[in-house]
Amino acid sequence: MKFAHLSDVHLGFQKHESLQKIERQVFEKILDECISRKVDFVLIPGDLFHVNIPEMRVQKFAFAKFRAVHDAGIPIYVVYGSHDFSPVSNSVIDLLSEVGYITKVTIPTSHEDGQISLKCLIDPKTGVKITGLSGLKVGKDREWYEKLDRDSLEAEQGLKIFLFHGGISDMKTDSGMDGDQMPLSLLPQGFSYYAGGHMHKFNHQSFDGYSNVVYPGTPFAGYHADLEDNANGQKRGFVLVEFEDIIKSVDFVEIENTEYEVIEVDANNRKAESVNQELLDKTRDIDPTDKVIIVKIAGELTTGKTADVDVSAIRDKLNDAGSLVVNISKNQLRSKEYSITEAKGDNKDEIETNVFAENIGQLRFEQQELLGEQGVKLAKKLLQELGQGQLVNEKKNEYIPRVRDSVLAILGVNKDDSQ
Repeated sequence: MKFAHLSDVHLGFQKHESLQKIERQVFEKILDECISRKVDFVLIPGDLFHVNIPEMRVQKFAFAKFRAVHDAGIPIYVVYGSHDFSPVSNSVIDLLSEVGYITKVTIPTSHEDGQISLKCLIDPKTGVKITGLSGLKVGKDREWYEKLDRDSLEAEQGLKIFLFHGGISDMKTDSGMDGDQMPLSLLPQGFSYYAGGHMHKFNHQSFDGYSNVVYPGTPFAGYHADLEDNANGQKRGFVLVEFEDIIKSVDFVEIENTEYEVIEVDANNRKAESVNQELLDKTRDIDPTDKVIIVKIAGELTTGKTADVDVSAIRDKLNDAGSLVVNISKNQLRSKEYSITEAKGDNKDEIETNVFAENIGQLRFEQQELLGEQGVKLAKKLLQELGQGQLVNEKKNEYIPRVRDSVLAILGVNKDDSQ
């Protein structure tokens, strides 16, 4: 006997048409594999969808694929993840459950003493007992686990599976997702398999009292960082588990998604012109046809603004050459001349003063009135003036000249000289 374990599909996350197609193809391949391998059931511990009610095209696709698995006689057991969770059961997960295409596993009962108890579902074909807790919004699910009646679950006999969605602090992994991680001890002991979701890289570990704690990882990409991991060789797919009265084997099944190219440029102690030239040179060295291109630019420029690094030209060049999509990361690019200042202060006025003072100190002006304390006062006056809205019954063609004239007056510029 065997079952499949997949998670963090994040259907509906991709906005680019080419990536949407890959997202659908990968999910379709996994479910087709489940049918062709004749698995006895499928486990999906959360984040099947990127939001609880995705757009209609995503719902129609999901319903068609789940119907095919249902028609093949394969049950699918699901818990919410932090993305598709609904506190009032109005997720598309609930719609799929209502029509019988999937089964929601979490059946909690709250008691007067504050404890939460869970019932085990029994898979009709194999007799495996299945239970678990849904993922909640980040940081909220630990409270559920602290209230969980673990003793009654640990007393259950037979082959048992526990589904959960969240990070486990005991597991060594570089796939850290946002949010608190909980200790493994909050999960009930003695289960044969712990089907995890939330972490986006495959991880299989066992501990005393906790055999086979497994994350299959995302099958494609739930975040932009996943695409970068894919480009750097991260394998994606699902987990296939063979069992009898015990777990016999846990195997990762790779599902290929697409081809990638990575362009990395170190901008440290360089000018934007030099970085732009290296970007152009490196794009000439690759064939981007039908590939996802990852462009990473990091480091601190000696002069100029980060905007002087012309990524739009690179994107256009790669797209014209036939790339599927170009993903550009500049979040690690800085400039010595223009750095971002952290907003600090006890109130709005103090924050504005500190931000202006820090940034004006990085600029070079010949006019002394634009520097120091005078410059800060001037900047705050301009901010206040530009933040004013239209007056009642004031037309746009009246509003814009009024604000412009006020700004010119603050700057001490004659209206006629500005023409």
